[in-house]
Amino acid sequence: MSTQILNIDKNPMIQRVVGFLQCDSFDGFTSDDLFIMQFVKKGWGQDIAALSNMAEALMNASKSGLMGDSEVKVLLDSVVTRALHKKVSPYGKDPRAVENLGRYGYYLEHLNIILGCYQSAVDDAYLDLNLRVTEHLLGASMAEDNCHAPLLPNVRMRWSADQAAIIYSIWLFDQNNGTSLANELRDKWLSYMDTRMRDHGTGLYMTEVMGVKRYSKQPRGCALAYLIYYSSHFAPQMAAEQWGLFKRHMLIKRAGITGFREYLSSYKGGWTPDSGPIVAGIGVGASGLALKTAACMADTEVYDALNRSVAPVMTMLRGFMYVPLLNRLARLGTDLLATSIKLCADTRITSTKRTSL
Repeated sequence: MSTQILNIDKNPMIQRVVGFLQCDSFDGFTSDDLFIMQFVKKGWGQDIAALSNMAEALMNASKSGLMGDSEVKVLLDSVVTRALHKKVSPYGKDPRAVENLGRYGYYLEHLNIILGCYQSAVDDAYLDLNLRVTEHLLGASMAEDNCHAPLLPNVRMRWSADQAAIIYSIWLFDQNNGTSLANELRDKWLSYMDTRMRDHGTGLYMTEVMGVKRYSKQPRGCALAYLIYYSSHFAPQMAAEQWGLFKRHMLIKRAGITGFREYLSSYKGGWTPDSGPIVAGIGVGASGLALKTAACMADTEVYDALNRSVAPVMTMLRGFMYVPLLNRLARLGTDLLATSIKLCADTRITSTKRTSL
């Protein structure tokens, strides 16, 4: 089965995202928007991550001609407004009103990606904030010997995948503005990853630099998919190497379903909110995020294999949305985070496919 060109007008994911962004009564995400909020009221940052993926999907749609400039502007305006909203901002108010941006690297990485996507697809209306966040993330990263900025106050854990997203956000600023702010940080981070963060058995990068968790020194599927995707923009050679190793050691097929392992077969680990469910070794989070990675790496063979496994499950879950007692389960694969990640992947692979035609 060959990769299909995305039909924006009939795609249920774009309809879901557009419906959310066109709603005038936004007062924060709800449990109807994010599956995790049925259990964790603050959503563990999945709100800003969903908005970040929406912004990238809209930028992709703009650049590939899938959507018109005026439509993209209206929707990206809504993404930025929601990202700055007091119910999404960890400061409890618009970050432009905050004197010290502090140790909120996770929120700021995604906000910076959103602002970069906006400038790339629309204009420089948010350039001042984009520059401020860029300089803050750059300073916070360079201040650390391991080149990993703090992600949350009072939390030691620092995922290399998130640092890749931070560097990507700075790189995106550079692309938009003709600067080279990311270069020194990129080089130092790559050196640290090469010398300190490789798994000796596979060559894959380990997950977390501070050794906080039992799995910190393990390569994890969701982390690698995330890291390779963002790194492919600013360090394509490293990303290509890691993608090849990721496929060699963690891409598997079970009962006709293709997906990526969350952990190496030699390690016994359980599911986490990042991984989602793990079924027969296949991680839902790893496989979903790997759709974006395969699209960005222009690996249509892996993209199609993953998509053939994911598509019928997504269709089934969308059907469950209207079935009592099953509708809560349906949100696992159809909430705004999952929808936005898949939409980001589909808009990217469509752009790749159109370029090759």
